[in-house]
Amino acid sequence: MPLIRSRLKTILIAFTITLTLSIIYSANAFTNYEKDLEDRLKSKQFLNPTVFYASPIALKKGFILPRESLSTYFARQNFRERQKDQRIMDGDYFYGKREDCLSMAPEITSEYQSCLFFAKKYHSSSSESVAERDISVFQVFMDPDYRILEIHSNTPPTAPEIIEMDPEILAQYLSTEPIMQEAVEIKDLPTNCPNAIMAIEDADFLEHKGYSIKGTVRGILAPLLKGKKPQGGSTITQQLVKNYFLTNERTVRRKAEEFILSVLIEKKMTKDEILETYMNVIYMGQNGPFQIIGYGAASQYYFDKKISDLRLDECALLAAVLNGPGVYHPFNKPEKTMTRRNLVLSKMQQLKLISDTEYEEAIQKPMPKKRTSQASETAPYYLDAVRKQLKKLNIPAEGTRIQTGLNLELQQKAQESLQAHLASLEKDNKKLADNKTKGLSLEGVVLSTEHQTGMVDVLVGGRSFRMTQFNRATEGHRQVGSIFKPLVYLTALEKIKTEEGFVSPPTGLGKIFSSYRPFTPMTPLKDEPFVWTMNKRKWSPENYAKKFFGSVPFYYALKNSLNASTAMLGQTVGLEDIIANAKKLGAYSDLKPFPSLTLGAFEMYPVEVLQIYSTLANIGKKVNLSFIKRVYNFKNELLFEHKPSPEVVVDDVITSILLGVMKQTPISGTAKSLASAGFDIPIAGKTGTTNDYKDTWFIGMTPLKTSLVWVGYDQNGVTGLTGGSGAVPVWAQFMKSALKNHPKIDFFFPEDKIQRVIIDKDKLTKMNLNVDLEPDLAPFELIFDKEKVPPELN
Repeated sequence: MPLIRSRLKTILIAFTITLTLSIIYSANAFTNYEKDLEDRLKSKQFLNPTVFYASPIALKKGFILPRESLSTYFARQNFRERQKDQRIMDGDYFYGKREDCLSMAPEITSEYQSCLFFAKKYHSSSSESVAERDISVFQVFMDPDYRILEIHSNTPPTAPEIIEMDPEILAQYLSTEPIMQEAVEIKDLPTNCPNAIMAIEDADFLEHKGYSIKGTVRGILAPLLKGKKPQGGSTITQQLVKNYFLTNERTVRRKAEEFILSVLIEKKMTKDEILETYMNVIYMGQNGPFQIIGYGAASQYYFDKKISDLRLDECALLAAVLNGPGVYHPFNKPEKTMTRRNLVLSKMQQLKLISDTEYEEAIQKPMPKKRTSQASETAPYYLDAVRKQLKKLNIPAEGTRIQTGLNLELQQKAQESLQAHLASLEKDNKKLADNKTKGLSLEGVVLSTEHQTGMVDVLVGGRSFRMTQFNRATEGHRQVGSIFKPLVYLTALEKIKTEEGFVSPPTGLGKIFSSYRPFTPMTPLKDEPFVWTMNKRKWSPENYAKKFFGSVPFYYALKNSLNASTAMLGQTVGLEDIIANAKKLGAYSDLKPFPSLTLGAFEMYPVEVLQIYSTLANIGKKVNLSFIKRVYNFKNELLFEHKPSPEVVVDDVITSILLGVMKQTPISGTAKSLASAGFDIPIAGKTGTTNDYKDTWFIGMTPLKTSLVWVGYDQNGVTGLTGGSGAVPVWAQFMKSALKNHPKIDFFFPEDKIQRVIIDKDKLTKMNLNVDLEPDLAPFELIFDKEKVPPELN
């Protein structure tokens, strides 16, 4: 006994001296901790995850109201549906017919047939902080087809053209680890949930000042007496500190730091704030690759319930799990977990937090059953592209809030369309089916953008991110084939003819020289065998099926993707100028001035091709593509915002003429299967097939959206597919969903500078063009420079 007392006395003296010195040392270092704590209190962020948000649902004037998506959003966000003449408050909404809306908005005079009113916190575009929000009441008025006629708001701008709902979380990461976290407020928790935590973890939580002397001394001295490191004895406040401010080392100095920080937190936060924070950041287990962080996500994972709906036994179970999610896991170790849950219930009973009857009923409840579904990452290829863009912007991802351009609904549709078509091809096409048995799987890419904003809203980089993380949309350098041909025709349209030959007009002076431009959509081109000699090397292009058509109109050669006439046109207008135009439109791959360039016998990245075509679709105005709308740090300070800055890189009249020709591709050209697909919005597009049938493409432009599809093998094997059979079906299936709410408008052509001309057989005859090329030709429209319409067409 004397030996034990002597040893204990020595330990106490040493501990007291060490603790005192550690507190003095640690106190000098707490200025930074205090500032960090204040920042985190202000932003309610104790963890520092990287959070990715999907693009919000947008209500746009002229577009059809996305009723299904909006109803789902209102349900997820716990909006409350109101009735006629009831007051609309934050988180409320009301749908009504015209007669219901009149009493609530008598000043609206338009011929609307229905309305939607709702109230939400609204982020002003002029504010740099997501915390700066006002409550706005929005009024949306629609025609019988639910097309939005007017939008009104009680805050500026009073008549906005667009309303964005709050973006929803797409994915969260701690460092590189994916997490599931759903923030909850203590007011939304069943009382039994925080009571269960306090009962088992810290019964004196509401009384102490952040620390327990008794617990701390016990946690330090007991191990020291056994020659081990300090452990345990922590209050809820100390647990919060040691998990989210300090390292896991077990030293007296760290215990001193924990002590001081706990006192600091108790000074800065209320007990409710401490408990709410603790319940939002505590580790609660694993769902596949995802860490489950906090009670909100744990409630969904273990019970498939919102936390507000949890019973007493379920709250007790979560309190049991938090002590050691690997040890107490209801799916993997139900008996051990039930014993721990019942201990929590027993503690609650002893503390008079529940009645004896409640205790008896709760301990009879079984453990929850494991559901078969396991969480998987949403749009991993898209997030890969976002991370690459962050790197280029030199913005560390750690702790940022990233608002992406991803449209979750369209992303899902694009994935489904690609998967279904590739599976069908590998089932019904004998050659592809044989390849599948040999381990060769078709791959594909789907990309889509709103070309006026440059936001990429869909990116599918392959069939399975789990199988291969290679992002074909951003890293796949593939031969582009015929989708490059429009740039040959664009270059021809802008050329002027001089005594020296064909040249490009000086920048900005194209209008002055327009009368000297020899090429129009009706210009005859030769489509016949020829030899192009360059550097003593000869090259002779052939058409598909090795058939030549003689003299063909300009528009016919492009819509039918004729090789010989395209190559001959490229030789006429010059390879260097074709490359220069490609660069202006957005190409960044290394392009060499070889004759085969005219037919796309070189590699580009799919996202690079999307940039080129989105510039064409935007009538020659280039808007840089982006996967990111905004980036905030954890203090909600704006670090980056994508602001579309249109740059005119190609003459609008020239681009309009080209688009007018490309509108014929889906009607009677290589993508004519789209003509029967039911689209009621103009489409201009181009199929692409490489000469060896290894790569198949289709890229289609509509007035507001440009989308691309590529199909092929990673191993660069032959598919035997064309752009029409490999890529067009995916594009069609996807775009039916993508365009369903779009207004029925045409491209934004400069109508004052162009002339639309209807072409029929009589006009082809007048211009001495071959009418036998298309015996069943239906009248169609082409676009011309108003100053240069062939007289035969007037």
